[in-house]
Amino acid sequence: MYEVLILSFCSKRTRYLIHSLQKYRWKAIKFVHYSFDENDKICVSVRSENSSVGFSLSPTTLEKTMITPMDVFGMGPTIPIRLHPNLSKRKYLFNREQKQLVVQGIHDYLHQFLGSSTINYVVDTTGHELPQNLKNIKRTCIKVSENTTAEELEACFAASPNQEYIQIDGHFNGNLCPNSAILGAEHLRIISNKGHGDEILLGFRGKRFDCDCSFHDATIVQFLNEWKSNRGFHNLESLIINSYMSKNYDAAAILKDIDVKQLDRPQDTLHITWQTRYAYPIAVDPPKLRKVGFSSRDYLLRDGDGVEASVLIQNHDVCFALWKGNSCEVKNING
Repeated sequence: MYEVLILSFCSKRTRYLIHSLQKYRWKAIKFVHYSFDENDKICVSVRSENSSVGFSLSPTTLEKTMITPMDVFGMGPTIPIRLHPNLSKRKYLFNREQKQLVVQGIHDYLHQFLGSSTINYVVDTTGHELPQNLKNIKRTCIKVSENTTAEELEACFAASPNQEYIQIDGHFNGNLCPNSAILGAEHLRIISNKGHGDEILLGFRGKRFDCDCSFHDATIVQFLNEWKSNRGFHNLESLIINSYMSKNYDAAAILKDIDVKQLDRPQDTLHITWQTRYAYPIAVDPPKLRKVGFSSRDYLLRDGDGVEASVLIQNHDVCFALWKGNSCEVKNING
């Protein structure tokens, strides 16, 4: 695959010929993974079910190394890239000051060369650096640096809203822009030990929400009331909140004014489970999943359509999941 990519740099005619002869191979490609670290290094991996090829680009400056221009990834001499002189053929050098242009050029080239209909393009930052705004990204995992503003974070998703999976980690303080594109992710995972996640939960528009941060009790009450009254969270299938070391929830106070039902037989509990994605690596297709869930006797009935959802509030945890679309099993709590 890498050799084919190198040949595609020769000319537009060569690239067209390769695409015509090899496009059947593109069907096996599952994703293109971009990884960025704190040293401005760029790693690109193209993977199919049975193989993986990749290359990396390391930053330099014109003062350190004179970069002889190469016409690679569709970028001409104005954005010089060259093979690393002392390392393998899959390592390149680029001008650090042109990093954004280089990343954009590589993504545009691969997207045009390989296509996008069946390929997942994913972004992973490991060095507390925000990724740039790229189109057609399906999954993103970001480690946020300190003092990152909501506007700076939002800018990363402007071209690729409503992603399949977004994880935000690092020094995230819980602040997002109103009606943020992040809140439209199908599966959103938030890891934060700063601030509260109230606005994130109340604005979430996706299916699955996992959050390791604290919430005010009033926010949990508002969420449950809005779902039960059929006024919001119509897409939500599951919610897991873990506020370990930061919050202990008062279940009795939260549920006292909500019409909570219980299973008919006192010895029964409902064990509800579903498959969720591992945080790392995000570039796995099919996605690497693990089974999660909880057991509870309490459940809610949604007004209007009677949809059932189990709810559990215990110590540091708040759990909520629809019966429909998840795996449900009634178990005897006595054995």
